[in-house]
Amino acid sequence: MKKRFLFLTLFMFAAPAFSQTTFPPNADYYINDFAKVLSHSDSMELRDSLEKLQKQTGIQCVIVTIRSLADYNATLVPFQKYAENLFDYWGVGDKTSNNGILILFSLKDREARVVMGAGYGNKYDNEIQNVIDANMIPLFKSGEYSRGLYEGAYAVISVVTKKVSWLKINIQYIVLAVLFIVCIFAGISYMRSGNKGWGYAFFIAAGMILFFFLNAMLKGKGRRNRSGYGGGRSGRGGGGGRW
Repeated sequence: MKKRFLFLTLFMFAAPAFSQTTFPPNADYYINDFAKVLSHSDSMELRDSLEKLQKQTGIQCVIVTIRSLADYNATLVPFQKYAENLFDYWGVGDKTSNNGILILFSLKDREARVVMGAGYGNKYDNEIQNVIDANMIPLFKSGEYSRGLYEGAYAVISVVTKKVSWLKINIQYIVLAVLFIVCIFAGISYMRSGNKGWGYAFFIAAGMILFFFLNAMLKGKGRRNRSGYGGGRSGRGGGGGRW
């Protein structure tokens, strides 16, 4: 009976502490520098790059800096757990593909975490941890917080995009453009030679290629040109470190 009473007493005192845990407001879709550690130039360049990343790939990467977990009544919450909960609370990334990325930095806690969306699984965990260890923590140790976040963010982006997907997209458009040009010149050639039947056929083919080309571009733009938080959830993957 005494043990039960003690448990209930401890629970009554502990429950409010956990229930009061809060999160910073999602003031910006890409850069939320509450700790004021990013330089103006780094912040502007990062925001521009992260906006382009989302428009071109659909990947939303958000950088958040805070002064400490204590500001959000979260001193009893492990940093990794708080970062994952923040990701889910904001809904970073698309809820279907779950390919969002959150980079959380805490100045006074001297800790940083990269949280990956559920769509990544644990595929990039080792590479992300290497980025944190090599590109971020050494600079944080020397007080170069802005540079560490800047270089770390670009390195994380490089890991998930690999630049190969960008090349494949460009190649598809190049192939369509080449086919369109070939059909136009073939049509002109056949028309000049008096074989108008084949000329019209190539012009029709060129028109169809142009239609599919523009349709693909418009669909891609509609699919990727997103902003805001789309209800994504974390997959508990990523990496972190202290300094």
